[in-house]
Amino acid sequence: MSNPQFRGAAGLALLLLCTANFLDAMDVSTIGVALPAIQAELGMQATSLQWAVSAYVLGYGGFLLLGGRVADIFGHRRVFLWSLAVFAAASIGGGFVDSGPTLIAARLVKGIAAAFTAPAALALLLAVFGEGPQRAKALGLFASTGAAGFVLGMVLGGAATLISWRATLVMGAPVAILTLLLAPIALPLDARRTGPRPGFDWAGAITITPGLLLFVFGITNAASAGWADIFTWGSLVAAIVLIIAFLAIEARHKDPMVPLAMFRRARLTHANIVGFLYQGAYIGFQFTATLYYQDVYGWSAFATGFCFAGAGAFVMFLAPRFATLAQNRGTTGFMTAGVGLQALSYIFWVLSVGHIDPILLVILSQIPLGLGYAMTFPSIQVAALADIEEDKSGLASGMFFAAFQIGGGVVLAATSAVFSGAPSFGWEPYSAAVAFVATLAVLITLIAALGPKPSPAVDRYQAAE
Repeated sequence: MSNPQFRGAAGLALLLLCTANFLDAMDVSTIGVALPAIQAELGMQATSLQWAVSAYVLGYGGFLLLGGRVADIFGHRRVFLWSLAVFAAASIGGGFVDSGPTLIAARLVKGIAAAFTAPAALALLLAVFGEGPQRAKALGLFASTGAAGFVLGMVLGGAATLISWRATLVMGAPVAILTLLLAPIALPLDARRTGPRPGFDWAGAITITPGLLLFVFGITNAASAGWADIFTWGSLVAAIVLIIAFLAIEARHKDPMVPLAMFRRARLTHANIVGFLYQGAYIGFQFTATLYYQDVYGWSAFATGFCFAGAGAFVMFLAPRFATLAQNRGTTGFMTAGVGLQALSYIFWVLSVGHIDPILLVILSQIPLGLGYAMTFPSIQVAALADIEEDKSGLASGMFFAAFQIGGGVVLAATSAVFSGAPSFGWEPYSAAVAFVATLAVLITLIAALGPKPSPAVDRYQAAE
């Protein structure tokens, strides 16, 4: 924030929005390392324990489209403040849970709150910073804090667990409350509407929201109960029916929740497809590598989480710079290079695991992985929000975040299936799972390379410099 253009109210606004983004992303992974302690105290069964993690993703991924559209209609600032307040309250409440169901409920509420906070925060950033290099730098900082929050979540969760597993639930509350106190000073007021407020698409909301919830639930349940489980395929069938109904409603509605024309925006659609797959590949690798480090090497939860700190450092320090470069020179090349570096990291891990020193394996795999993530995440975000009107910025942000969250669940379920089924084919499960992720990453690299060419806006930014 030392850059002069980020001083004053704009700098404070960016700091607060980035802080909220960090908290939302951090909570996805921070509780994972505390699961053994939670199980010991609350006596949760292994089959229900995973929902302490998954409930947050369920609420986050399921409500993102609704959250983005609500922010566009009712005001980005208003929705940001209310949802952040709910997030803080649920964080505090999480410290007092006394059973598995209350823990899962607290996590679900936090995920729903994040689904409203995240798109509202990104839309506010677009409103504070106009088109051009200044917005690119702000987007880079926003992207870096979100990515770092996710990557460093396990490190912070492991440190908090040294005090108590409840600290992993509560530690975001003081920061959220401080952000709430400062936000009215720095964030711009919602624009006063001159015409009638757009009608709210209730039919769309009550089809797409449960549709996404059921889809995320079905995919997540498949990771633990299998694809043949009635709750898995039943949820997925119901989700498909609801999503088809949603598309039919949107095609005819006067004020649709998600105008179908949004899917015809080439840069947004391409960015979301790449984000869906690349984030899923990363989560699949993180899942497998975490199991390997703990089960084979016998490392502690904190040591295992610390293995991903290097990638977080790359993201925090380099993502802002890559965002500016991507906005000025085009996003497709940076996406391709970033995912390609991640593919190299996964391939190296598969070929080297068990053959080199564990510490060297972590270091050498994290360098290209962190550098690739730092290039890819901001490039995708810049591409997804290019040429988006202000009254649709919340919706576009919701679509962007939804692609990441749902993609993570889908690819993780597929990776888990490969991991579980590998022994029956005579394969070593850890290598097989990461080999699957590596193969997917190579395919994502090809998809990224086929992205749209730079828009005329990029040429304007280049000329301005």
